Amino acid sequence: MDFENVAGETYYVTYDKFRISDEWGDYYISTLGTFERSDETIPEWCPANEIFSNETCERTCEAPDTCISATSRTESEQCVCVGDYLREQGQCIPLNQCNCFVADKTSVLGEGHFYSNSRCTQRKTCRNTRLLDESYQCSSHATCAERNGVRKCYCNPNYQGDGETCTSVFPKDCYELYVSGTRSDGVYTIYPDGWPSGIQVYCEMESNGGGWTVFQRRSSASVDFYRGWSDYKNGFGNKNQDHWLGMKYIHSMTNQKPYQLRIDLRDSGSSSKYAVYSTFSINNETDKYRLSIGRYSGNTGSADMSISNNKQFSTKDQDNDKYNSYSCAEGHRGAWWYHLYYYYCYSYCGTSDNLCSYIPVGNCCLRCTNSNLNGDYDGSTQGKNMFWHSYRYSYSYSLNGYGCSLQYTDMKIRPV
Repeated sequence: MDFENVAGETYYVTYDKFRISDEWGDYYISTLGTFERSDETIPEWCPANEIFSNETCERTCEAPDTCISATSRTESEQCVCVGDYLREQGQCIPLNQCNCFVADKTSVLGEGHFYSNSRCTQRKTCRNTRLLDESYQCSSHATCAERNGVRKCYCNPNYQGDGETCTSVFPKDCYELYVSGTRSDGVYTIYPDGWPSGIQVYCEMESNGGGWTVFQRRSSASVDFYRGWSDYKNGFGNKNQDHWLGMKYIHSMTNQKPYQLRIDLRDSGSSSKYAVYSTFSINNETDKYRLSIGRYSGNTGSADMSISNNKQFSTKDQDNDKYNSYSCAEGHRGAWWYHLYYYYCYSYCGTSDNLCSYIPVGNCCLRCTNSNLNGDYDGSTQGKNMFWHSYRYSYSYSLNGYGCSLQYTDMKIRPV
């Protein structure tokens, strides 16, 4: 047998006998005889699965994607693992014998790398040279795909994340900001449907589970809430303090996904209560921002905003309460979802012992709502102040009762 290396040097070896069996014996070498070689030094014989080469890219089971650096070679030629063979503890073995070999991928994973199945429902991860099977699920805003040789969940355009969790690059509300890691209360820019340039809102991130978008706050008499349709449509006040976000924004937000509503109240005695409605949305301006709310829960005593469900919004200059003889928005001095539903005449209607939610009209009383959080901030004028009509022990009420002397309110939404 004659050999020649890459430098052009030749060598030979001889065996004085050579015999192989027939086909039935699988052509087995039965005799070789005495071995002789040329006087020159013959090449070293490489171990199994290795070749003598100047190849610089030798891989290992632990780092299948990393080649040996050419500068680390001590000789121009040596025995190396190449092709589908990888080095493992000094030996050269087929890649399918490496512990992190993935049959579906027909390759070996490096430490910490993973491989997902065709539907991205299962994932194999290489940990300490062992494959671990894990469940895997794409976010509703992600797509299972293979990119640059890696199959995984990839967030859709305008979303970012690891594929399992994707948050909008342009957050639609405070909750999407919260999910992306924002945890401090304050004013942020969000991008609801229909507002590509964004709007500024106050986000409550530190209490009640975080992720709430505030659209109303009352804490003092510094901001006048007895305003017309245009102001309530476009918003007014300071987002960091007392304000109304604006009906056009609230409409866009509450129609882009299902939301719940939370109302926090505090009275003059610093007693705090809350009401939560399972769903909350308002229709467009054509329908006068008609209200739709769901099931009530909380500790305010009663579902006082429920009477406003399916009612249109009214302001002092746009009366949509469906009562032609009287303007509820003027009577209650606040914009709200009104509908006159209680009217009676008795001699005591105008006295201070009557409900703060009733409006005195001569010797008569009328009530357009069980709640009005946009009324005057003074807690004294019957029917015209901020109130939340709540039942007390013996069904007796006064201007000093809870809900008739509110000192703080806020209204906020979060996705269901």
